[in-house]
Amino acid sequence: MLPTPDTSHINPLTTYEPSEDSYLVLDTLTSDASFLHSRFPASSPTPLILELGTGSGIISAFISSNPIALFGRKDLHLLGTDANPLACAATQKTLSLTPGPKYFLGAVTADLFSPVRKGLVDVLVFNPPYVPTPEVPRLQGEEDESSWDEESRLLALTYAGGEDGMEVTRRVLEGMGDVLSKRGIAYILLCRSNRPEIVVEELREKGWTCEKVGGSGKRGGIEKLEIWRIWKE
Repeated sequence: MLPTPDTSHINPLTTYEPSEDSYLVLDTLTSDASFLHSRFPASSPTPLILELGTGSGIISAFISSNPIALFGRKDLHLLGTDANPLACAATQKTLSLTPGPKYFLGAVTADLFSPVRKGLVDVLVFNPPYVPTPEVPRLQGEEDESSWDEESRLLALTYAGGEDGMEVTRRVLEGMGDVLSKRGIAYILLCRSNRPEIVVEELREKGWTCEKVGGSGKRGGIEKLEIWRIWKE
């Protein structure tokens, strides 16, 4: 079993604390290691991994400290983005506390993959805000925003997914074709309320290959959380 990064320093009032979904991503990447080994053999160029919405940094730290177990190679480039600057700082702290090799380029305060050039990302990992809400919070606060309002807004960014909990995820699904490299793959978490069967069917109609590679939180025999590996052959 691979060690789980320490996130005890996280402030839950402003940054998303690791939960069932976070650990599901770690478990899924671990169980899908054979695919990653074959997709990115040691003889191929160094892969660039991009985590969107790093939150506590637990996923980025896990990937950065376990390159051989996950990818079968010692070299990785890893970048994270988050709309919450406090989450970016928390991610950097988590990486600094995690033993093992460090292949982390940094956590950038940004809207999803906006700072990344097209066609560069080999592995995209996204544990999105997936809870259905009336709206998605603003990325930027107003000039007269109080500290309490700022904390509430930043925290809401971690879970509020808008209509069907899919507003943010759909932006990623619609744009990942541009940001992924020719060998690129994406790991996207979906909640049952996101209607994953419809989401996946739409992706397949657009030429994507989709395989469910992780799931947890069964209710009545149906998995509440699912992780899909999405790529093009």
